[in-house]
Amino acid sequence: MAEGRRPSAMTCDARPTFSDDRGTAPDAPQPIRTFIAVLISEDIKRRIGLVEEEFKKLAPEVKWVAEENLHVTLKFLGNVPAERLERIAAALGEALSCVEPFEIEVADVGAFPSAGIPRTVWVGVTSGQEQLADVARRVEKALEKLGFPREDRPFRCHITIGRVKDGRGARELAPALREAEVGRLGSVLVGSVAVMRSDLRREGPIYSTLSEIHLLGGKGGGGR
Repeated sequence: MAEGRRPSAMTCDARPTFSDDRGTAPDAPQPIRTFIAVLISEDIKRRIGLVEEEFKKLAPEVKWVAEENLHVTLKFLGNVPAERLERIAAALGEALSCVEPFEIEVADVGAFPSAGIPRTVWVGVTSGQEQLADVARRVEKALEKLGFPREDRPFRCHITIGRVKDGRGARELAPALREAEVGRLGSVLVGSVAVMRSDLRREGPIYSTLSEIHLLGGKGGGGR
């Protein structure tokens, strides 16, 4: 990228673009669509996937999250220059260095803003909410020091499983959500936090782990 130039402003769904007075620089490094997450085990993903399949039958118009992409989002950063990623990981490592691993329990299903008016469909986190919220606060504080704006909404512990794009999907889904009895799906040992990359594709986003920050004596997330 030419010195002194910045990426053009983008919405969350936009693909990275660069421009200057001479046009697009073909060899300019592309920013990376980045978020911070707690990863969950394959077994818990599979159990959540079974819940999704039941709802898909009732509301196929909803954009359901692919099983392999399920996670707990701590913070979305947007498009980040590649050269900043190392500093982000270091800041998170410092912020989380004294946090011990803990368990969260995954259970129930619901929607924001409500089951009657669903826009975001989620599977909930019951036990471990306080510890997870503490991790989110530490992440928020560490990244605010690096210039990332603080979230204007309070952190809510959940795993997004679907997004309702139109009124038809909401009408199909609302009765099922009000009557759903999912119960306990299992527990996840939170032993690390991941810096994630999201590559947008027509068929859906592809997520990959850029770096993993282990909690005090922790390892990657497991489940049972």
